[in-house]
Amino acid sequence: MLRPLIIKMKKFFGQFRTRIDAAIDTLLEKATTKLQRFRPRKVPEVVEPLIQTSPLPRLDDSLEVFTKSLMPAAKRQANPDYLPLGSTHDMVNPIGLYLLSQQRDYIVYTPPGYQLEEQLPMVVVLHGCRQNHHDIRSISGFDAIADRERFIVVYPYVTSYLGIRNLNCWAWWQRFHIRAGSGEVEDLRRIIDQVQSEFNVDSRRIHITGLSSGAGMTVAALVAHGKLFASGASVAGVAYGESARAVRISQFMKIKYHRLAVTVQRMNSQLRGKGDLAPLLVIQSSNDQTVEPQSAINLRDSWLEVKGIRKQKPTPIIGETQSIKWEYKRYHQGRKVTPVETLLVDQLKHAWIGANGGNYGESRGPNISEIIWLFFKRHPR
Repeated sequence: MLRPLIIKMKKFFGQFRTRIDAAIDTLLEKATTKLQRFRPRKVPEVVEPLIQTSPLPRLDDSLEVFTKSLMPAAKRQANPDYLPLGSTHDMVNPIGLYLLSQQRDYIVYTPPGYQLEEQLPMVVVLHGCRQNHHDIRSISGFDAIADRERFIVVYPYVTSYLGIRNLNCWAWWQRFHIRAGSGEVEDLRRIIDQVQSEFNVDSRRIHITGLSSGAGMTVAALVAHGKLFASGASVAGVAYGESARAVRISQFMKIKYHRLAVTVQRMNSQLRGKGDLAPLLVIQSSNDQTVEPQSAINLRDSWLEVKGIRKQKPTPIIGETQSIKWEYKRYHQGRKVTPVETLLVDQLKHAWIGANGGNYGESRGPNISEIIWLFFKRHPR
């Protein structure tokens, strides 16, 4: 009778000691000069000049002007042989003192000629299952866009996790990983905090995107940390708080979704007191056999409901890239910032579309990395 209890106590105290040691290491790290890839930022003592209350200027968002920028973005070809001109910084975020935290490896990419005096937007890019941060970096081509448009790219890696799941999946279906203050969604917030402490990030232009499980965790981060992000983009993702049954685990198991009312209630509960829900771009392929198109519909509808936007039938923008047809829609009321936009791509399977070749990268179709950046650029906080 006592043996199982003793084993549990040893395990508990072992985990407790590990977290205490990690906390001590963190304090020691903060007390010493950082010698990581970039010198520490010098925060000015006088903060008044840094306070900016005026909103960032928004681009002309009329349908005609937007269409003229969307079409070339969709047709711009990714270059698999592109050699980044900027700098790569390999980073580590230590384990945090909260439930289910893990040490996370991640990459920070800064464009050429970057100096700490230059304040830049940040784009966080999350890999999918059976990928790592190097895979999503390679297939998405965000480094090339960052070189041209000048923004910082962050590629987190799930690194390690407890329990059974497909290789390197983010835990978008597990409640303690998608709520503020615990698990993976909180580790992502701490990664962003660490990047902000070492680089000069425009806090009004922090954006997040991801593929598949990375898209699920993108949605969770947007809900759990409403004040942090300016906007986000989901590529083959699911609505907030869905169970693992929302994706096709096997051909013998039926897909099952939560009711819209349940999803909206969970989103509102998590958002309470944390600011507004950031705008979202939902990208989905009509032929995705892993995450089916209904997931994109559920995600769109949940965002519209929480935002209080009446579902409508906006005028679609129809395009075709490399013989792949696609349809872009913007959902909004009046002249307000669009809270939800969708891109539905025909024919293609579960992948990052219009990408460089590689693990879960589909070279055909519109270049969604360019389209995502166009969305982010149009949606500062």
